[in-house]
Amino acid sequence: MPSAHLLRTLMPDVPLHKRTERDVFPDAAAELRVRSTSLLRRKAAGLVSPSLTSSYAGSIDSILFAFPRYATGAALGAGYQSVIAALRHGTKFVVVHAASLRPEIDAWFTAAGHPIGNVTFVELPDYVNFTDWAEDGYVSLAANGVSFLMEPWEFPRSGDTLIAEAVQSVTGIKTGQAPLIFQGGNCLIGDDFWLLGKDYFADSVRLAGERGGPVSVPQGKAPDAFVAQLFSEFVDTNRRMIIVGTNKPIPLRSFYGTREGSRYFLDIASDGAGTFQPIFHIDMLITLVGMGAGAFEVFVGSPALADSLLGRSSPFALGDVYETIAEQLRAEGFTVHRNPLVHQPTEGRRFTVDELRDLAQQPGNEDLGAAVDELRAAGASTAVTARSWHHITWNNCLVENSSTAGRHVYMPTYGGGRAELKSIDDEMKRLWTNLNFTVHPLADFNAFAERQGVVHCIKKYLRRGQ
Repeated sequence: MPSAHLLRTLMPDVPLHKRTERDVFPDAAAELRVRSTSLLRRKAAGLVSPSLTSSYAGSIDSILFAFPRYATGAALGAGYQSVIAALRHGTKFVVVHAASLRPEIDAWFTAAGHPIGNVTFVELPDYVNFTDWAEDGYVSLAANGVSFLMEPWEFPRSGDTLIAEAVQSVTGIKTGQAPLIFQGGNCLIGDDFWLLGKDYFADSVRLAGERGGPVSVPQGKAPDAFVAQLFSEFVDTNRRMIIVGTNKPIPLRSFYGTREGSRYFLDIASDGAGTFQPIFHIDMLITLVGMGAGAFEVFVGSPALADSLLGRSSPFALGDVYETIAEQLRAEGFTVHRNPLVHQPTEGRRFTVDELRDLAQQPGNEDLGAAVDELRAAGASTAVTARSWHHITWNNCLVENSSTAGRHVYMPTYGGGRAELKSIDDEMKRLWTNLNFTVHPLADFNAFAERQGVVHCIKKYLRRGQ
């Protein structure tokens, strides 16, 4: 993935607060200082039989949102409000918010018919730079009847590392820290299993092997077996962990030089992709549905299906990787349904080939050079347009498969902002209806998708009922 600085040079209008962003340290020494502070934080002892909160099963009884300073923008505000309005009355909310937003947020809940008494407010000063991606900085679990937000060993995204502790200070929810690397969006929790995206399992193996890291692999034990043991002790003891991803790193470069007709593009192909995953978080491409006729059912996104509906062909969509993951889940015994998933381009600045060559010669931009060579070989001599890609996904939704509340899916839509996507909105409604779910269409979520996240990313399930 290109550096944040180079990405914004090529695409100056790329949205802020993308889900893929991480802190950029000014130098290696500064990064070492920040990472070493983790060694001084409290270390959560292994819990007794921790159990993750389900991604699909039971009524949504309590849910967490995070509303930062920028949350009042029209498109984002409409998205948040549509989710609040769709959730049933009686739902309990924990809302982390920038202090100055409280009056506006109060209005969102009262307009939706939710009593303010059902909302626990966790105020953070306006100067704290947290994001609205409430899903990622921890996992929600219970141990010995106590609810926890279990944090990873490190989470390099602005002020989001302050959220769990802030929630603990106001609620009865405890916090813990595991000597592992994970993010909530790369975890999906089923009945007797849970899915973990392979990227963070690999990162956890790396962490366990680091000199001076939080743990050391015991002599005679394989690193991957030791890391699996740690996930059992700190995250979920009784569910079977299934690692989702390719066997080898995906051979995708950061940049490609592309010719389409008479136009030339510098394609930023890896933004949003993972190392072993076609998207950096599996909640963007997999949806847990629940038990069907003899097997657990899941949706897996398909760029090929989206292309067939839209009448186009998307380069760099990694369709074969999605197929590999679908086959992997079938081999694990799941019934896999396929659904459209769009790989969407956005055009940025125009450059001459010479300007791109000069950028490629700057320190840290070496991976740009191969794409410049491709553009020259294709005949580009003057204007080249930078083009990035993001994922428009319906998999990133809220699922409520409940014996008491019924079967509901709270689904983002995109046709309001991009008319050509209305047909996929309709197709997704048909697919869920065929599985006997009531579909609650939410607001247009294009403004979220452009930041590499959607509705599942802006919440955290805290408690689910039957």
